[in-house]
Amino acid sequence: MYVVLAILLLGVLIIAHEAGHFWAARACGIEVQEFAMGMGPLLAKWKSRRGTQFSIRLLPIGGFCQFYGEDEEDSDPRAFGNQAVWKRMLTVASGPLMNFAVALLVIVLYMSALGLLTTVPRVGEVEPHAAEAGLMAGDTLLAVNGVDVTDVSTVLTEISGSAGENVTLHVRRGGEELDVVIEPFYDEEVARYRVGFTFAQERVRISLLRSIPFSVSYNVESVRLIVQTLKDLVFKGEGVSDVTGPVGTVYVIQEVTQQGGIDIYLELLALISVNLGVMNLLPIPGLDGSRLLFLLVEAVRRKPVKRELEGAIHGAGFILLMALMVALTYKDIMQIFVR
Repeated sequence: MYVVLAILLLGVLIIAHEAGHFWAARACGIEVQEFAMGMGPLLAKWKSRRGTQFSIRLLPIGGFCQFYGEDEEDSDPRAFGNQAVWKRMLTVASGPLMNFAVALLVIVLYMSALGLLTTVPRVGEVEPHAAEAGLMAGDTLLAVNGVDVTDVSTVLTEISGSAGENVTLHVRRGGEELDVVIEPFYDEEVARYRVGFTFAQERVRISLLRSIPFSVSYNVESVRLIVQTLKDLVFKGEGVSDVTGPVGTVYVIQEVTQQGGIDIYLELLALISVNLGVMNLLPIPGLDGSRLLFLLVEAVRRKPVKRELEGAIHGAGFILLMALMVALTYKDIMQIFVR
């Protein structure tokens, strides 16, 4: 089941990326010859009323939108290269932009519809030491040593600062309030005084107006971290062994989802979507960033780079990317078998 969820996550993000290209092309009047889900040998295909071929291909490692007259000299006014530069730039950029939009939407819906899993000042699990003192699961913490509880940090601060002296927990249990006196003990593992219980967790929904700016800042921070990771990878060689292909990504997604549930799954969905957006904007031949760079040069020079040359560069880049994908897939499979 978790493997299916992992494959579904990648599939949704790839389709969203290609849909960004597709919808922008349609809006700009650019003819889309094929919208492919997957790469490699053709498994199934069908045509829309507007003539676009939709296809499913064997290898679930990507997808593509093929535009009429792409990467070749063609006098036909419908050809991709004969469209206005701004239309082509919008069409190319809309794939990564769709990934950023998906990430933004996922976090907004996660916070406003499902709610953040938040630690609250209520007793979750009770250890024997606290149970002997009379503390019970479900007790709501109102005050500690007379200090009103505003959040879990208040409780932690008062208990850890007790220096082993008795603490009085004022709690609400059912419809009544009572005091529970407990002698803290020093926990070497966490290096602080404890009384022996864990906090409960509950989902707290955030309003739509608050969740949108939070989602923006969350995803901007994700972009910053991804860019920093790429810089460390290129200039310092850090994290080379951690680079994975589709198989490794699926394995990681199913592993962490199995442990963290829906919360980590949705966070991964947003993070991987941002990652796809950033990676596709890199000026590497075969990726959207490279195509945008050529279009920018064309806009500045007011004439395009020779189509055949540009097509050859993108084609060579694509072949190298596929070779890298095969190598990473082999590495991922070998690592899974030796785990």
